[in-house]
Amino acid sequence: MIRAQDDNSGVILIALLWILTAISVIALSFSRESFVEVAAARNALDLSEGYYIARAGMAYTIYQLLDKRSTPQLKQLELPQAPDPIELGRVAGTFGDGEYDVDVQDESAKINVNFATDEQLRNLMLALGIEQRDADIMVDSIMDWKDADNLHRANGGEDEFYQALNPPYKAKNSKIDTVEELLLIRGVTKQYYYGFSEKTTEGAIAYRYGLSRYLTVYSNSNRINVNYASVPVLMSIPGMPPQVAQMIYERRRVKPFQTVEEITKDVAATLTASVMPFLSTDHTGIYTLTALGRRMGSKVQRVIRAVVSLDPRESARYKFIYWNENVAN
Repeated sequence: MIRAQDDNSGVILIALLWILTAISVIALSFSRESFVEVAAARNALDLSEGYYIARAGMAYTIYQLLDKRSTPQLKQLELPQAPDPIELGRVAGTFGDGEYDVDVQDESAKINVNFATDEQLRNLMLALGIEQRDADIMVDSIMDWKDADNLHRANGGEDEFYQALNPPYKAKNSKIDTVEELLLIRGVTKQYYYGFSEKTTEGAIAYRYGLSRYLTVYSNSNRINVNYASVPVLMSIPGMPPQVAQMIYERRRVKPFQTVEEITKDVAATLTASVMPFLSTDHTGIYTLTALGRRMGSKVQRVIRAVVSLDPRESARYKFIYWNENVAN
C-alpha cells in the first residue's frame, strides 16, 4: 500500500514538473512576444517622430535658402565670412528631443539629362570610375530612351530589349521626367544610380555617389553653375581638363565666382571656346533637399527627399515639385 502511494506521488511529481515546464515555456514565449511588440511600438514611435523632425529640418533649410536669395549680393559680401552651411550643402540642427541633417543640392550644379550630349554623359561616368564598357551601354541606352525613334545605337536598347524583360515594357522615346526613370534604362543598375560604400586604402569606409547625385531634369539648359558643381560634373564638360576642373572647384570654395569671365582671369589656366558655353553662375532656384530626422539616442531614422522651387517674389515663395517619403536610410 505504501509502495503504491510512492508510485502515485512520483507520477504526480513528474506531471507537475511537465506542467511547470510548459508554463515556463509559455511565459517565456509571451515575454518574447511582448518584448518584440514593445520594440516594434517604440520603433514606430521613433519613426513617426523622426518624420516630423525631418520635416522641421527641411522647413528650416527652405527658410534659410529664401533668406539668402532675398538678401542682396552686395549685402552678403558685408556680412561676416564664416562658413555658410547652405554653401557647404549641409544644414544640421535640433528640434524638440531630436536632431536633423539636411543635404542641400542646387539643381543648377547638375547635368540636365535631357539636354546632355553623349560626350557629357560619358565623361561624367568615366569621372565617377565607371568602366568604359558599362558607360558605353548606359550612354547609348539613355540616348535611345529619350529619342523619338525605335532605332537602337550600337550599345543601346529599344523596344525589343525591354519587351524581353520580366515584366516587359517599352522604351519611352521621349524626354525623361524624373531622374529615377534612369533605373528603367538598360545598364543603369541600382549601384550605378544610388552609389555604394567602399573601403579606402587606409581601411576606412567611404561612400561613392552614383548618377542620381549629378543628374537632374529640373534645369532649363545644359549650362552648369560653377559655384556649386562637383568636380565630376565639371569634368563632364567637353574639353575641360581635369586639373582645371579641380582648380575651379578649389577657387570657388574660397571665393565664389561672380561671373564666368572671372574664371579665365582668376584661374591660371586657359579654357577653350567650346568649354565656356557650358559654364554659368546663374541659379535655377531649384534645390533637392534630403532631410534625415531621428530622436536623440535612437538608431531609427526617417529620410525625406524633396525638390523645391523657390521664388521670393511670389506670394507662396516656394513650392514642392517632387516629394518622396520612402527614401531608404
